[in-house]
This record gives sequence, C-alpha cells and structure tokens, in this order.
Amino acid sequence: MFTILDFYGKQSNYSCGYCKQPTSCQSHGMWAHTMTCQDYQDLIDRGWRRSGCYCYKPEMNTTCCPSYTIKCDAMNFRLNKSHKKIIKRVNKFLKDGIKGKDEDTAEGSDGGSHGTADDGGCGGDLEMGDVARNPRKELDLNKVRVLKAKEDEGSEPPQDVVDGLCLAKDPTVGSSSNLSTRSSTGGGSGQPPKKAKLLRIERKREKLIQKGLNAEEIEQKMKEAKGKNVEKSLEDFLDEEPKDGEQAAHRLKVKLVPSHEGATDLVYALYCSYQMKIHNDPASKLKMDRYKRFLVKSPLKFTTGSNSPNCGFGSFHQQYWLDDRLIAVAVIDVLPSCVSSVYFFYDPEYRFLSLGTYASLRELAFTRKLHQHTPSIANYYMGFYIHSCPKMRYKSNLYPSYLLCPEVYSWHPLDARVRQKLDQSKYSRLNEDPKAVDANAIQPEDIEEVLILHGSSYRRYSLYMKMVGLKHPDENTRTYAKLVGKVCSARMLLYEG
Repeated sequence: MFTILDFYGKQSNYSCGYCKQPTSCQSHGMWAHTMTCQDYQDLIDRGWRRSGCYCYKPEMNTTCCPSYTIKCDAMNFRLNKSHKKIIKRVNKFLKDGIKGKDEDTAEGSDGGSHGTADDGGCGGDLEMGDVARNPRKELDLNKVRVLKAKEDEGSEPPQDVVDGLCLAKDPTVGSSSNLSTRSSTGGGSGQPPKKAKLLRIERKREKLIQKGLNAEEIEQKMKEAKGKNVEKSLEDFLDEEPKDGEQAAHRLKVKLVPSHEGATDLVYALYCSYQMKIHNDPASKLKMDRYKRFLVKSPLKFTTGSNSPNCGFGSFHQQYWLDDRLIAVAVIDVLPSCVSSVYFFYDPEYRFLSLGTYASLRELAFTRKLHQHTPSIANYYMGFYIHSCPKMRYKSNLYPSYLLCPEVYSWHPLDARVRQKLDQSKYSRLNEDPKAVDANAIQPEDIEEVLILHGSSYRRYSLYMKMVGLKHPDENTRTYAKLVGKVCSARMLLYEG
C-alpha cells in the first residue's frame, strides 16, 4: 500500500488562527488522497500535521507564529498538583454529583487546556480554510492498480471497544471506565470494592509475575517495597473513580470508535455547541460537511497486524459518555510510535470539570496502555507548541515534553534553556551542535528516486523525466522531496495527474 499525495507548494500570506493577523501565515501544504500510518508518523517527525486530509508544514523562519512539534514521553510522565486536583474533581463529581466551591471557574484557571485555548484542542490542529477543503486533483483510488490490500491490513477497527483501551475484551468486564484490571475491583459480584492501595499492590504483584519471578522472589520483593512511600501513578488516580457495584451519582464511560463513525447528528450538535460557546463561532460558519472534512475524514489507512495494538493503527474518536449523555469527544490518531492528539470538544455545561486537561491525561494513560501490547507506542504528541502564544504554554505542563528542532529534526527537552532561547527569538534552531545536520536530508542524486504517480501507474522520477521530456528536476519536486525527506520521498507517491 502506498501513500498518495498532491503537493500544493507554498501557501503564503493567509490569516493566522493564533495571533489573528490577516496575512502573516506561511506554510507548505499537500493533499493526502490516502496515507499509511507509518508515513504520517515519519512526516510529523519532520514537522508536518494534518487537518482532515490536508497536511501542512509551517515555514518556521518566516511565519508569524513558529509552530514546534511537541511530544510528551508518556512512559516517564509525572503528574503535577494541578493534574491530581483535576482528576480528583472529576472523581468527586462522579461519586456525589456535587460541584466544588471553586469549580465554576476551573477551566479559566486551567490555562486553556486541551480544548479551551485558541489552538482548538491539545492537538493544536487548525481548520486550514479554503485551501484544505477539497483536493486540487481528483483521484479514483479504485482505479489505481498499485493500491492492493496486504494480508495484515484490515478494513474496520473492532466494533466493541470500550474505554478507548483497544484490548481484548473480557466477557466478565463491566462498562465503567476504569483503567485497571476490572476483575480486581470486586465490582458487580456483591463484594465491596477494593481500596486503591490494594489495587496497586495487586498490579505490582502481576508485574513481578510477568517478569518471571517465582513465589519466593515475589514475596521478597513485596516485603522490600512494604513501608516505602510509593508515588501514585496516573492510573492510580484515574482508578479512584466509582467502581461497578459502588454507589455513585454518575458513571463515566470512554468509547473508542473509528473516526468515520463520528458524523452523527448527536456528535455534530455537541461540536456546534462547543464551537459557538467556547470559540464564539457564528452559526453560519458551522456546517456538517465542514465538520466532516475537518474531524471525520482522514487519509490514514486503517491497519492491523502483529505489530499493531488490538484496535489497529488509524484515526479514531474517543467518546466520553456521562451516564447516557455524550459530553466530550477526543479526535486522535494511533500511529506506530505515538498517540497523536488532533482535536477535542466538549459540552460547555461541563466546563467546570476541566475536561480538556482531564482528557489529555486520559489520552496519556491510553498511550501507556497501548505500550503494554505495542512497545513502539511510547509518546503522546500534542500537535504544535507556539511559545509566542501564551495560551499554548499549558502544553509544557505535561512533563517530560520535547520540542522538534526545525532544522535538524532532533528532539530537545522543553526546559529552561529552550524557553530562554524562545524568549529571545520565537524562531530558534534548538540543536546547539553547529555540526549537526538532518540525517534524512535529500541529496541532489536522491531526486531521481522520488516516486511519481502518473495515470494509474507509478515510476521513479528519473524515468518520469524522460517520459515527459524534462532535462532537469522541476522546483516543485525538489521542494517536496526536501520537506518530506529522503526516506518518504522514495516511498510515497507524488501525484502528477
């Protein structure tokens, strides 16, 4: 299977969704007719992002608001006091249904997290406007002979995936949204639910068993750990929500569905409510077709196989159901090395719960859960970080986070040194080694290896040049190869009509 792209080239002087200047944005764009998840993973690691099927890469040294790709190391993520407070607030609301005294303004103090800032969600992906609405060149994928399904490619994700965990479903499992093993809660069997401390002990014992330790070694390890002050994990805090069989005012369930199932009237109504009340969008701007282009349609080819999580790789919606009411939707991409946040919207009535931050924490826990089955998935991508936009600073609260160098494409901790660099200049080469270069940079001779799709067949650019009578590579192809890198340019198909 191939990725097929129509490269649009440079898009200049359009309005910025961050600083609101009317003609200050500069980027390069391309339309993805179809795309493998591995290719998209490699592209976002070169500073690309998608908005629907349109992919764009800011021209960092000329655009008004340089946008640095940001990721969080999910395996080493550390909760801060604010995160713990928000999870406790949600759990308290689920248990007793009562708002705390200071919760009416919680989202405002939350720093515009995950769905409240002007970036439109933690993913930071903006709707790109007219240029991203329709493909410039139509392409009937059914007539392209090179697109043949492989044995490890499925057509649909599992249909009954609850809590966004994508794990093999246990028929004895209930439908609450706990992240731990459900059988250990004692819920639904008439037994009282176990305390969080007991659950942590059971999880520790399970991990020691998985490491192959015998009973005597396990008991020794447990004795050594007893009495030590063990820091509670993200999962520990999330697991403190009401369990099955425990009296509670509300139940929260997170359901994972393929993105193409997100075009229902119910989901669209929630999206419109969010856009109008949180972003002040006029009703005239909101159309179902526009919503589908932005958050439902995806070029990513759903793929399953031995190296993928049980849910597969592709684009998904995580639906947050409070009892029988849909209160939020997280749009995400599950890729070979990460969970990538695209957008998040919620019911404004529940703004007091800081659902933006809560959802980002759930997505981090989701990433960590997928890692257990697919170790390559180890990071949580939050879209773009724009240091010159104060409402984007909240992304640095997820620790440890890293920014992508716009010149070398190396990752650098978002620490005091990097912040100082960005304070001094909004555009900065983050890699301080003057000898460091882009290891995936295109060389002059590599241009001939670019794959070109012409008609319903493909060929290397060297043969395509002979076929159409070109003596030298054209500038459009050079620019495309430079921006996507050597590996992707020799693997993806550049559509020439």
